[in-house]
Amino acid sequence: MATTPHSGSGTTFSFAGTNYTVTSITYTVGNTGGGTDNIDISNLSQTTGESVKTITRPLVGTQGGDTGKTVSIEYIGTNVIAQNATGTLAITGGLTLSVTATCNSSSVTLTVNDAIRGSAEFQLA
Repeated sequence: MATTPHSGSGTTFSFAGTNYTVTSITYTVGNTGGGTDNIDISNLSQTTGESVKTITRPLVGTQGGDTGKTVSIEYIGTNVIAQNATGTLAITGGLTLSVTATCNSSSVTLTVNDAIRGSAEFQLA
């Protein structure tokens, strides 16, 4: 029997005390913006090649503790993780992480000739 090499071998995942049989983990670090970007006020009277028109945001932005870090997983099982559920997200193995997280979205997919699979995205504190 041929073996499939992968560097994530032995990786485990749990959220709020529940262990999941995970098939994919994506850890993303993004820019939260903080409301510091400009507002685009370009208009239809502008011609091709003209610069985009902007104004500075008049209000100070805040992200309410948004770190810009998310974890997305795909797993085998029927468990739908409740939206806005908060708990400790722990990953060990190929990536090590233990942090408070909130579930942004979760879904379960039933497909012909396949196991029931779920996916979820978490916002990290």
